[in-house]
Amino acid sequence: MRIKDVMTKNPVTVDSETFVLDARKIMKENNIRRLPVVDKGKLAGIVTLHDLLEASPSPATSLSVYELNYLLSKMKVKEIMKKNPVTLSPDTPFEEALRVGQEKKIGSFPIVDKGRLVGIATESDIVQILTRTLGLRAEGSRITIEGLGENLFDLEKMISIVNQHETIILSMLSLSRPEKNDWLVMLRLKTKRPEPIVKDFKKAGFNVTYMA
Repeated sequence: MRIKDVMTKNPVTVDSETFVLDARKIMKENNIRRLPVVDKGKLAGIVTLHDLLEASPSPATSLSVYELNYLLSKMKVKEIMKKNPVTLSPDTPFEEALRVGQEKKIGSFPIVDKGRLVGIATESDIVQILTRTLGLRAEGSRITIEGLGENLFDLEKMISIVNQHETIILSMLSLSRPEKNDWLVMLRLKTKRPEPIVKDFKKAGFNVTYMA
């Protein structure tokens, strides 16, 4: 799955000369929380609803409410936007986007293709891909197996057992556990009766620690 599969295409944008109050209005009218800032066809930054709500002239304590409102009405997006934001290409795999977001603590990404803004993807969009990839929306059962070595034949044997029961694998995740020097595998299967499969797993020597 790629970011282009869930990104919002042709997102609403503003330019850096847009007034902060106008940007707030645009967000409210479009029910969005982020606005890419585009100047002369090029991405210049991004502004979030949080940025807009936090915007206030300084020093606030020495100004009257009237003066604050007046100065706020003159404030422009360029004064508060995040310049040169981290961008992704449409073909970025979702797991890479998730990694970058966690490392840089970013909740949204402008999506740029050949220098042109083509979309925007949020943390919520990335989680949506993860949900679909893991098959979490499909009815099924979950089985956890622990204590696997690094021998890939274990996975082949596991898949073979599932196939014998003519059951579809919705997702399979493997997790390395260096502290235990082993691997953990989580299976989501399209079945409401995982018991026969678990029974065969145990016969084959697999350590099944969870079934639901």
